[in-house]
Amino acid sequence: MRFLAAAMLVSALVGVAQAADDCGPGCHSTMAGACVVNGWEAGAGGWNECPAGAQPRPPCSQRYSWHRHARACLPAN
Repeated sequence: MRFLAAAMLVSALVGVAQAADDCGPGCHSTMAGACVVNGWEAGAGGWNECPAGAQPRPPCSQRYSWHRHARACLPAN
C-alpha cells in the first residue's frame, strides 16, 4: 500500500514538471493547458507569445472569447 501511494505521488509530480517544460523557456502551462508567458497572470507587459515549439493554445471555452490585441482568451462580456 505504501509503495502504491509513493508511486502515485511521484507520477503526479513528474507529470506537473513535464507539463511546464513543454511550453519552452520563459513560459508555463496554465490549469487549462494553455502555454502563457511567465508573469502573464500578473499583468506582465508585452505579448503573450511563447517561444517556437510551444504547444498551441486550446480554443476558448464558452465563457471566454478571443481578443486580438491581448492575443489571449479573455472573459466574454
